[in-house]
Amino acid sequence: MSAIDAYKHRVLGFIECPSVNSFVDFNEDTRKIALYELLENIPADEKCFDGKVGDILVGGGSGEAPAFRISNPIAFQFFTFKENVFCDLEFDSLNDIFKAFWTPTKSYIFCEGFLKLGWTVNTDIEMWLAENVCKLLISTTDKFSIYKTDQLYLTTSLSFSSSII
Repeated sequence: MSAIDAYKHRVLGFIECPSVNSFVDFNEDTRKIALYELLENIPADEKCFDGKVGDILVGGGSGEAPAFRISNPIAFQFFTFKENVFCDLEFDSLNDIFKAFWTPTKSYIFCEGFLKLGWTVNTDIEMWLAENVCKLLISTTDKFSIYKTDQLYLTTSLSFSSSII
């Protein structure tokens, strides 16, 4: 059982991380990471992730891939708004927009995999992953298509699947 299973959520689909190393303990074969939409607020005593209704989790925490929270709607606004509107966004730090809950070892495993998909060490892995997951959801999921604009470049090297792991 994964940490996410203790809370109401919806599976949006899966992304692939082609690392040579396993990032899911006790499941050496999978390279898929679930994308979840939170359907309830996460209590402050949860150690694997935080979040509120509507936020996106990449990975479900303990029992599967470590979690990475993408706050909705601010992350989608952060990556899609034009500069004049972007300047009006209110946040204290990037942790308000996205936050990783992985260890340095798991970070290495993710980075090694995402390096094959276009991430470079010149960009924070968290920034790259949040932007690419937002682009992926905007281009594949009706609910997030509201952030699509003619000027928005939606190309991403992440692959999306709605199939079961």
